[in-house]
Amino acid sequence: MADRFRPRLGLALGGGAARGLAHLGVLAVLEEAGIRVDGVAGTSIGALVGGVWAATGSAAAATDRIVGFIESDEYRRDEIEFLAEDTGDVGWTERASALIRKGIAYGWGLFREAFVSEDAWRHNLAHLVPEVAIEELPVPYVAVATDLRSGRPAWFVSGSLREAVAASSAVPGLAPPVPGKGVFLVDGGAVEKVPARAACSLPVDVVLAVDVAEDFEPEPSLRRGTEILSRAQEVAERVQRASLVALADVAIRPEVTDVHWLDFTGARPAIDRGAEAMRAALGELRRALARARWRRLLGLTRAALVRRLARRGMLGVAPLRMAAPPPRGKE
Repeated sequence: MADRFRPRLGLALGGGAARGLAHLGVLAVLEEAGIRVDGVAGTSIGALVGGVWAATGSAAAATDRIVGFIESDEYRRDEIEFLAEDTGDVGWTERASALIRKGIAYGWGLFREAFVSEDAWRHNLAHLVPEVAIEELPVPYVAVATDLRSGRPAWFVSGSLREAVAASSAVPGLAPPVPGKGVFLVDGGAVEKVPARAACSLPVDVVLAVDVAEDFEPEPSLRRGTEILSRAQEVAERVQRASLVALADVAIRPEVTDVHWLDFTGARPAIDRGAEAMRAALGELRRALARARWRRLLGLTRAALVRRLARRGMLGVAPLRMAAPPPRGKE
């Protein structure tokens, strides 16, 4: 009977490449605090971490699987680490300039879909993500991708977990896109960098958003065309991210700006920062859960309101609710 009145918690795990390994620290602290997670929505690295956590059953098991593989000889890092070289802890402006100087932007982009090969990408995913159906996971789960054909978010709510993660984390130009029947799927960060809207669609009452996107530089250099273009993209992403985070009851932003966005081998610091941010927000989260205890019975939680607005078409472009395709080689 007591469980009937327990507010249900959903997580919105945002994208941010290697910085998203902070999600592992967040999950570990929630488990330590005895706070049950009842649903997970993930974008890009958030989809990967959330999916592996749901499939393995604990933060410790997910960390062992992800970090253990990254630190192993099986991890294919050459192409990814090449992009990380010489770009340092800098913003999008400097990073874009560095990549252009390497001749990447106009070289491989003219002849290949992605810089990282399909073979290397699939090799890493196969070791990271268990092959399980989303509908068989112990908690509701949704992975967010972007459909470039329709211009709509694509929410994977069933089908292959591995294929859903592949689509959600297919960073345009970096990782191979995932084509399908009538769709062309890439990283979900283009539409829902922090998937709070997707998390609210799950059977939950309180949503905790974890934003691991890099900070917004207050005084950028705007002297060159590449700098202006990159800044415009940063502004658009920042506005989108703020609008999505506002749908959540609680939002945390782990301090991971010193973790290189492609340095997956530096996972431990990101995990620690995620744990620190979650510990600092435990009081706020517990208060949100306490408020939702009775509001859920009246349908007055923030998540319930978001679901009603979505049904009325008041939250913008409606997502495509999809089943992920079968694993490669099993069609």
